[in-house]
Amino acid sequence: MPVVSSAGIGNENDGVAGLLSQPDEYGICEYFTITQGETDTHLFNVPAGMSLLKVDLNWFTPDHSLRLEIYRSDGSLYGSYHDNSDGRLDGRTRVDISSPASGTWRIKVYGESVTGTIPYALNCNAYT
Repeated sequence: MPVVSSAGIGNENDGVAGLLSQPDEYGICEYFTITQGETDTHLFNVPAGMSLLKVDLNWFTPDHSLRLEIYRSDGSLYGSYHDNSDGRLDGRTRVDISSPASGTWRIKVYGESVTGTIPYALNCNAYT
């Protein structure tokens, strides 16, 4: 199970990690692979005082379907999203969350309709 956190970026799978840290932004960009029926769980720590959390899941082609589920730091489901949740069928799902609660958010990626093994990128960024 891949794990991403503020203490570091870890992956027991095959991720290539990058940590972004700037004065007004905190975030990660990491790459993974997924298969049909697989669920990857990622953790992202939102520091106190952030005004926006952006989650961007990109699997690069609409030929496959991934589901994105975002859970608040208290464990409650914020929302469940599919490729066309933003009105476009493009192999990408973007979610903007205003005034996110601080703490560890859980992000699940599910291989809903996948042939073979496909790559995906997960970007999570929090802004002041």
